[in-house]
Amino acid sequence: MTLGFSEQSLLQGKNLIFLISQPRAGSTLTQRMLGSNCEIHTVSEPWLMLHPLYALRSEGYEVDYNAQWARNAVEGFVDELPDGKEAYFNGLRRMYSYLYNCAATSSGKSYFLDKTPRYYLIISELYKTFPEAHFIILLRNPLAVLCSMINTWTQDNYFKLHLYKQDLLEAPARLIDGINLLNNNCMVLHYEWLLLNPESEVNKICSWLGLQFSPEMIDYGRAKDQPVWRYGDQNKVYQDTKPDSQNLDKWIMALDNPQVWRIVNDYLEFLGVEKFLQLGYSYEEMRNLLDAKRPQWFDLWRTLPLDVLVEDPQNSKYWKYQQYWLYRTYYVKKLIIFIKINYKI
Repeated sequence: MTLGFSEQSLLQGKNLIFLISQPRAGSTLTQRMLGSNCEIHTVSEPWLMLHPLYALRSEGYEVDYNAQWARNAVEGFVDELPDGKEAYFNGLRRMYSYLYNCAATSSGKSYFLDKTPRYYLIISELYKTFPEAHFIILLRNPLAVLCSMINTWTQDNYFKLHLYKQDLLEAPARLIDGINLLNNNCMVLHYEWLLLNPESEVNKICSWLGLQFSPEMIDYGRAKDQPVWRYGDQNKVYQDTKPDSQNLDKWIMALDNPQVWRIVNDYLEFLGVEKFLQLGYSYEEMRNLLDAKRPQWFDLWRTLPLDVLVEDPQNSKYWKYQQYWLYRTYYVKKLIIFIKINYKI
């Protein structure tokens, strides 16, 4: 048994902490600090609950053994059980609480922190499985998230954004819905405040969990034998030893690139005023920032919109867009160089 919890409370997830966010929202930094508490054990992103909870869905995953047949078969089996889906969730609760508790017990700590950002896809099912778990919803300015994805994952190949379509277009709304569903079982944390006031923000989380805050949690990088995780941020979180407020607005520099500006501007318009406000950010402030950084029309002319870039390039229509864009960019650059040389602009 994990220290301090009854068997029934463990089954309901009382010792579990789920940290959920958009990817590139500062979750690894948050995980490092919380994992520095003497009562919290954590590992690299487990992704443990996605497979069993997606098994009941009519779409969303593909496998070698034919996903649609498997879904129909599982649904048929579950329907035959005396308690139906409730029996399925009871089974999941027993199996996965056992696995989580094995990890926590082996560490000698009371809590297990599962940081898997894409749990935003299964918040309601996860809550049904572990109704007494603690949920931390980490939010970051979505425009900063997008710029971080570009700087880290896609760089100049903007067509790679299709790999993160759900993270961009679905995650914000799902996180908002999750916050409304979880209510008192959830603490909302903003990345920006975490950088500006790390002691205060981490102390709030510790108080909410009933744990003792330690200043050493903020200086997470000074601890010896820090594990290197397979998933999560592979750069800044290992380079720094604690949160750095100077990183807060670095994403804005990416807006000097006309293509990035176009994507970010489209993303702001996609999210809209209400959703931005629900996430805790000012649409007007971001609108003013983008207007001030707006590129010249002739620079925007050779950019592509977000809705094209997030579509799978295997689709023949968008493959043609991609080829056209690449060739056009090449020849436009040549034309600009020619004009500058010959007309001394």
